Amino acid sequence: MPEPDTLARKTILADPLAQFASQHPDATSQQLSAISCLAERHAQLDAEHDKTKLQTQQLSRLIGQAKKDGEAVDELLAAMKKHSKHLKVLETGIGELQEEILVCFNTTKDAASVAPQADTVSTRMYPATDIDATDIHVSLNAATAEEWNRYVESNPAASLYHRAEWQALIKKTFGHSGYYFSARDNTGHITGVLPLIRLRSRLFGDFIVSMPYFNYGGAVADHPLIEQRLMEAAAQQGARLGVSHIEFRDDTPRRELPARTEKVNMILPLPDTPDELWQSFTPKLRAQIKRPQRENPQVLTGGVEHLDDFYAVFIRNMRDLGTPVYSRTFFLNILDAFPDTSRLVVVRLADRPVAAGFLIGHRDTLEIPWASTLSDVNRLSINMLLYWEVLSYAVKQGYRNFDFGRSSTASGTYRFKQQWGAEPRALYWHYWQASGGTLPSLNPDNPRYALAIKIWQRLPLTVTTALGPLIVKNLP
Repeated sequence: MPEPDTLARKTILADPLAQFASQHPDATSQQLSAISCLAERHAQLDAEHDKTKLQTQQLSRLIGQAKKDGEAVDELLAAMKKHSKHLKVLETGIGELQEEILVCFNTTKDAASVAPQADTVSTRMYPATDIDATDIHVSLNAATAEEWNRYVESNPAASLYHRAEWQALIKKTFGHSGYYFSARDNTGHITGVLPLIRLRSRLFGDFIVSMPYFNYGGAVADHPLIEQRLMEAAAQQGARLGVSHIEFRDDTPRRELPARTEKVNMILPLPDTPDELWQSFTPKLRAQIKRPQRENPQVLTGGVEHLDDFYAVFIRNMRDLGTPVYSRTFFLNILDAFPDTSRLVVVRLADRPVAAGFLIGHRDTLEIPWASTLSDVNRLSINMLLYWEVLSYAVKQGYRNFDFGRSSTASGTYRFKQQWGAEPRALYWHYWQASGGTLPSLNPDNPRYALAIKIWQRLPLTVTTALGPLIVKNLP
């Protein structure tokens, strides 16, 4: 199919879902959901762009008036510079997202192969092509850890966070109850799983997440209908418990539930050798990595023996970001539960830990859920050295992908990960709600938490270290 002309492009971007449905009447619900999620992300960025542009115009008028009145304009100019920079970032993000949408229309005339694309929507392959609805039997906490994990390892859509170890680990660390649903066929074999954790507090409410603290979760099964039945069972359990909502952290769209789609995971395909990886970087990136190497850093990789160094960097960095910190015990419990695939990387300068990362591997992917650098060494680009060492380690260990974690499209962390060559993969956080309404938003991006973050940044480290674990355990 040829590239759409300007008029067709505008028509598509004005309402991608309607245009796709019109051009491809045989499109599946998954394809339509994928287009819908892309359209929602585009609308969100477009609205933020319009808001920022209006603020920039207002600042321009204020600067003009201030100059006319002979008043100081330094603060106004600084604000104008910040808004203008953000405007350019948004324009880049919108442009990239528009191309993702148009690719869905350009790829082929055959709707069966149009959307989702590998770099925007994670497609899911199901072992079962057909299934009888009567051949689905869902039960709660009925599978042993061994048979549960056997299924998780057999299903390529399952993540590390679907494994059974997390139920006991989270209970031990935070005291939260787990509700682990499994589906079986008529022969008794497991055909799908859905892990759920209940978080309950006076401050943040009573709700369920699959899975909290991490980017992955949701139902995985041999067939979409089995996943649907697992989620229906979860909703029934949520209603019985009286929770406000259930959050399913999916990497695949589901037409039947509302979803938040503003976050993406950033994934870097890895080459065979560190040298190939190095040659793939831009000269600027290589220079940023070389800069801290002149400081004679010491890079250490290992397990629990580096936990104190990791935690010392982590608690200070989290305080500076205004984020409550996990307890040291949480990380210790992960290292104990996954001794073969969890590692710590620490960078030391002058015998002082200044940067650290926590790594977890699963199948062919190494993930870095937590990474921190002390602010007083930022000028040395120590964070660039940390990520180079982590990526080199991943290649040497034979991993084929590196998971940088989630970011908002066009954000600063998105651009940081993108410069390494990471590619976005869409996340779909679906919701069941007891009473409908606005979708939940328990995260630092929520403006309602801005004041709390500023106050937290000013507290003594001893206070945030003591109070943080009591707060963060109820933040998903």
